[in-house]
Amino acid sequence: MRTHLRLAVLCAAALSAAGCGSGDDPGTSGAPGTGATSASSQGASGTGGGGQGGTGAGGNVTTTVVVNEISARGGDWIELGNPGEAAADLGGFGLCDADDIGQCNTADALRFPEGTQLAPGEYLLVLGDQAVEAGPGPHTTCLADGPSTCFYATWKVSASRGETVFLVSPDNQVLAELAYPIEAAADGQTWGRLPDLTGEGAVTAPTPGAANAAP
Repeated sequence: MRTHLRLAVLCAAALSAAGCGSGDDPGTSGAPGTGATSASSQGASGTGGGGQGGTGAGGNVTTTVVVNEISARGGDWIELGNPGEAAADLGGFGLCDADDIGQCNTADALRFPEGTQLAPGEYLLVLGDQAVEAGPGPHTTCLADGPSTCFYATWKVSASRGETVFLVSPDNQVLAELAYPIEAAADGQTWGRLPDLTGEGAVTAPTPGAANAAP
């Protein structure tokens, strides 16, 4: 009893100076970081969670946008799509291929300019293997059979060794991804989600800027 009283007195004295209690107590370590929800915690489809894209203030980064179709033979391009019910803000988000250990190659990622929006049900086309000097875009020199505007990436997807394409938040957290398996598609074919925007990867007919279809 005497020991407990002595500790209480000491603690009361400490409160008037630096406080009493453990540094591990809730609220003593500052506000938590934003931290994005990764694709691994959202399922293999890589949909990247629901809701409108954006960083938010102190919240998790999420997006409804998916990597929807990849062409690695007979033309290098990647199509993003938004299956959500609201517009998705892609400003500051990045699109990247895989590095030597299979992670997002953030050093060469295409960064979408501020104000880049993807409406519900809309598609966005990215051309690969473009000159650095051209910049990310948007550009009007795109595919003849695709949308009138597109963005440029300096990298391309390797069909011979297979790669994963990642969509990452402004702080490089993976939000969505689609793996292109080794030699996944023949000439004149692509690899995309079937059903369109929601399914797993499968061999598809090239449909840049439009809904995916079986070959």
